[in-house]
Amino acid sequence: MIYNLLLFFLSPLFLAYYLFRLATGKEDTVRWRERFGYFPLLTGARGQKSFWVHAVSVGEVMAAKPILRELRQRYPEAFLLLTTTTRGGREVAQGVAEASAVAYFPLDFPWAVSRALRAIQPDAVLLMEWEIWPNFLAAAKKQGAKVMVLNGRISDKGLRRGLKAQALMKSGLARVDLFAMQSGEDVRRAGLVGAPLERVQVFGNTKFDESATMLSAEERTKLRDELGIPQDAPVWICGSTRDGKEGVPDEELLVAEAAKRVRERFSALVLIVAPRHLERVEAVKAHLPGAIQRTQAPPLLGAGGAKTLILDTFGELGRVYAIADIAFVGGSLAPWGGQSVFQPLAQGVPALFGPNMNNQRDIAALAIAEGVGEQVMDVAGLASTVSRWLALSEQEKAENAAKARGLIERNQGVSARCIDAMESLLGR
Repeated sequence: MIYNLLLFFLSPLFLAYYLFRLATGKEDTVRWRERFGYFPLLTGARGQKSFWVHAVSVGEVMAAKPILRELRQRYPEAFLLLTTTTRGGREVAQGVAEASAVAYFPLDFPWAVSRALRAIQPDAVLLMEWEIWPNFLAAAKKQGAKVMVLNGRISDKGLRRGLKAQALMKSGLARVDLFAMQSGEDVRRAGLVGAPLERVQVFGNTKFDESATMLSAEERTKLRDELGIPQDAPVWICGSTRDGKEGVPDEELLVAEAAKRVRERFSALVLIVAPRHLERVEAVKAHLPGAIQRTQAPPLLGAGGAKTLILDTFGELGRVYAIADIAFVGGSLAPWGGQSVFQPLAQGVPALFGPNMNNQRDIAALAIAEGVGEQVMDVAGLASTVSRWLALSEQEKAENAAKARGLIERNQGVSARCIDAMESLLGR
């Protein structure tokens, strides 16, 4: 009741903000009706087995991919809807072959979520990480769907918000049949914010299952040629870099300063920077004088050519990590909570990250314990650590690659366990 009263009183402000985003091109002007539960092209879902997977943004979509793959293998004729909240998430979701359809998640107005659920009629709703929307969950349960939170994770910020909003979220949490959390710490936090502990279990992280197979030596050689990088040039990739926050400069500025110091010892170093948000490319170029963009058919990098490449493409970073000697994962020097460490490790590449990794604490801790991850505190630490990793022998690099890939492979199988649990809830 209180939740819906708040929605009612705040709806004029929200609608004004939403219209502003539409007018300024920040909102999808073609599919905006989906935000209000209009799924006219998806009504073909009726009469089929139907599963609704929701992933907010790019990171959650990547975590959802192995879930969708497992569902498609077990239910080849089922209707699999993948929804996102952000435009970036939707762009990545469009490339998920297992999804029958992709749409924006409806706003949590009772009439909007009810309309969307009537169109899809899901047997189960699978929410990636921690998406508790009381009206949506009430309507889903009323329709008879089972509800699971998969890859459950509660960040430090999420914990603070959850503690403040316990009264508002209580009804939503009560309607989740199973919380499949990433770690024991996430189980503890779920209990603190009000999740019924008898429904909360540790399953692990589905991103281990999403991790791609390591590129072969031949594929790495071909990729270097494609990017114009000399085969013998050392490569440092900085992935998912973020803008500055709370007095910390944009991470690309810090990376540029660190790269300058590293090149005092490794003059042939090729630096590849992949900003988390592509709308920042122009700002990133200003921080990296002389850099060229991936989409501009780069000339030879390294010897005699440009030494910095900006990766301004969607969905390519995971593969490009394969040519790196060392990686830095952004969102961690600036206090954003850190971005995914899985992709470099999956390609056998050790990963460095800053002190702000609360959103990735478990995989960061595993990487450090395995000796294939290291935390740095500032530009000086970043530069010296990159130089140390670049100076390793080829044998040492090969041993680290095997350890990194082994860490990924030992923790796989989470997605299958999640779908096993879903089938148990469905009585199958």
